[in-house]
Parts: sequence; structure tokens; C-alpha cells
Amino acid sequence: MVDRLFYTEGVRATGTEKIMSLAKVAKATFYHHFESKDALVLAYLENRDRALWDYLSQPTPPKDLREALTKFEQYANRPEVVGCPFLRIATEFPDTAHPFHRLAIEHQNKIVDYLADLLKSLVTDKRAAAAAILGVIDGAFSIRMLYGTSKEVLIVSPAEAVFKSFQSAGAPRRR
Repeated sequence: MVDRLFYTEGVRATGTEKIMSLAKVAKATFYHHFESKDALVLAYLENRDRALWDYLSQPTPPKDLREALTKFEQYANRPEVVGCPFLRIATEFPDTAHPFHRLAIEHQNKIVDYLADLLKSLVTDKRAAAAAILGVIDGAFSIRMLYGTSKEVLIVSPAEAVFKSFQSAGAPRRR
């Protein structure tokens, strides 16, 4: 319930009174579990991060980049997905020093590391290629945020095109 509120309405628009009312918990109970709304938001982000990694590894982890991209594309096109929760948080809290924004950066960096690992020795600059592929993934989530479910978002084919551009960039040029 809190997850859905933060995800669809935003953190700033979701007050603790509303959370306590919908959860049917007393103020004392809420503050017994979370010292502040900020602590609840951090728990929400940690849960969202864990859920993504659980999703990617089930039933088995992708064996290559294409499988991982396919999982990202399938996830992005789920009816309940309205964008990337981490990008949404970063938009609400643009100060890069803010704890919520820092967690969003950490999450994005973990995805770059994950993609770079899948690229292994396939490209010369695997971190740059992984960051560019993450740009495709983030772009797909942004399209989903703008258009909702009216447009299917593509990740596999655009990300493969980016990947190929990095492969050809690292290949020796003919004269």
C-alpha cells in the first residue's frame, strides 16, 4: 500500500497521516517501526531495489545480455509499471546529496555494474557500453511514464543497436 502510494503519487504528495490512515495504524505504532517518514522512504527504496534483483534472478539469472534485456523489457511493459521508481524519486529530490537521490544513484550504478559484467570481454569499454544501455532502459521507463500503457516500450532492439555500436567502435578499422 505505501509502496503503491510512493510509486504512483510521489513521496512529497504522500503524508504520514494518509499512510497511517490507510494502513490503519496508530501514530505510535508507525513511529515504533519507522523513526520518520524519511526512514520509511529509505525502506521503500531498499525494497524496490531488492525486488528488481529478485525479479532478474528468477527463476534463474539471465545467462547473457539479451536475456537480461528481455527481462527488463518484460518488466517495463507490465500494466502496473508507470516508470522507474528510482528516477521518480530522483526527480522529486534533485539534490544529489539527498539520501533518496543517493540511493537512486547507487541503484543505477548497480545496474551499470550488472550490465558491464554481462558484457564481459565483448566490448573494449564495457562500463561505457553498460551506461549507454542503461540509458536505453531508463528511456523506456520514461516513455512508460509519459504514455502509460498506451505504448509498448522497447528495450531489446535499441539496446542491441547500442551494444553493436560499441562492438564496431572497438573493432579495427579498415582503410
